Amino acid sequence: MKVIMIYGSENDKGYMQPARDYLEEVSLAYEEVVLSAHRNLPELIDNLDALESSGEKAVILAIAGLSAALPGVVAVKTELPCIGVPVPGGPLNGVDALLAIVQVPGQVPVTSVGLHKKAPLNAAMYAHRILKLASR
Repeated sequence: MKVIMIYGSENDKGYMQPARDYLEEVSLAYEEVVLSAHRNLPELIDNLDALESSGEKAVILAIAGLSAALPGVVAVKTELPCIGVPVPGGPLNGVDALLAIVQVPGQVPVTSVGLHKKAPLNAAMYAHRILKLASR
């Protein structure tokens, strides 16, 4: 069981440090990969297909700014829980990312955390709670 952090951009990694700190504190395995829904779509889909076929229990944190297509693409391509993490930045300071995540179409189940400096921590804690349920 683990948390998988998928970043839309290498630049978003620094924002997620509170999540890494929490996951290390509770000794929960995690992995990180940078795969943009816009720039690396075929590779992202291959990665998600491999994860899905592995049968591994995981929660995905999809970290993206601006148009934030990543969480929606992840939610479409896998049955694993996906938590969208909007990144502050751009002309709207992340509001566009937040809205893109929470306004995905019906039958695309993705959730989101807020848009503040504690959002990465909340995402990691929520993923941990989901995985604790899966281990019961």
